[in-house]
Amino acid sequence: MRLFFLPIILSLAITGGVLLHGSLISVERRTLVNETVVNADNGGNTAFVEEIKSSSGEWVDNAGSPIFDNQIITGLPSRFVAEAPYGVLGSTTAADGSEKWIEVDLGDQKLFAWEGGRKVYEFAISSGRPGYKTVTGEFRVWRKVDSQRYVGGSKARGDYYNLPNVPWSLFFYRGYAIHGAYWHNDFGIKRRSSGCVNLHPDNARQVYFWAGPAMPEGKKAINSTSDNPGIRVVVHN
Repeated sequence: MRLFFLPIILSLAITGGVLLHGSLISVERRTLVNETVVNADNGGNTAFVEEIKSSSGEWVDNAGSPIFDNQIITGLPSRFVAEAPYGVLGSTTAADGSEKWIEVDLGDQKLFAWEGGRKVYEFAISSGRPGYKTVTGEFRVWRKVDSQRYVGGSKARGDYYNLPNVPWSLFFYRGYAIHGAYWHNDFGIKRRSSGCVNLHPDNARQVYFWAGPAMPEGKKAINSTSDNPGIRVVVHN
């Protein structure tokens, strides 16, 4: 339906790939064990929200290897392309005057970008996995960030993540965001997030630069304002 340790023990676990920017990137994952517990559901975590507010949105070099589900991920590209496609910086109004808005269908695991009643984009997503719900309701993007570190989960449970340089975040409710995910390729197949709406980085980039608030040239993070509002986001099951 669509409506809208003791030392740390590292052991080699699996070798796979992530489809990124149209290419299959080799990814090595190594499992982390016997670590301490970290409790954080980013969506409702006050400390994380404060980090978002103060983030510059700049790419961080030498940020360390990303970790997802207690696994170290290596072999990823060094940097995402940050230029806006076609010179578009984002808005909430289409050229014909109609409202731009985003629909997230958790049941079908799809994101739709609309200009009035005209569909502009349709992309597969990966939303909150068991234990991590994606919020439902109607929201507006309150902050737009080119690059952001996400940390949370539990090392004891095996779902700890520490992900630097997550690209193209549209925060629509506290720490919940629509953003690119470079650490998996399960969009439309499996729910993998910790509450956010994951998109393939290429798709996230398209939505990011299409949606308001508008990002002035040279800026990499911005809050929405009454003069530069965030796009409306409708999330439903």
